[in-house]
Amino acid sequence: MLREAVLGVTLLSSLVFASKEITAYYNPNCGCCHKYFKRLEEKGYKIKRIEVSSEELFKKKDQLGVPVDKRSCHTMVINGRFIEGHVPAEGIEALLKDPNAKGVFSPHGTLSGWGMEERSFELIR
Repeated sequence: MLREAVLGVTLLSSLVFASKEITAYYNPNCGCCHKYFKRLEEKGYKIKRIEVSSEELFKKKDQLGVPVDKRSCHTMVINGRFIEGHVPAEGIEALLKDPNAKGVFSPHGTLSGWGMEERSFELIR
């Protein structure tokens, strides 16, 4: 009985940890992306950065089904779903909790330019 309980806790904790791992595809010349990634890391996310050309980035967005009118300077992927724009941590958590959402988006605004999280987000289904 104890062994099963330990195994259950181990599996649950590995799922929680996995949900905090994000792969970020971005243009290395974008200054706001680096600041935003750092802010997410300070909140406990692990960001794997992958520098790509603009063409590669557009292909990735197409593969993930990111709507054309919701695209930003970088695209992040968590558990096979996209994060587009400077989404606040609350938006990422909402994405993880909603099994019907294929991504989350925040419009680019003044805060994004400073590398900060935007205040609003929209789940994309």
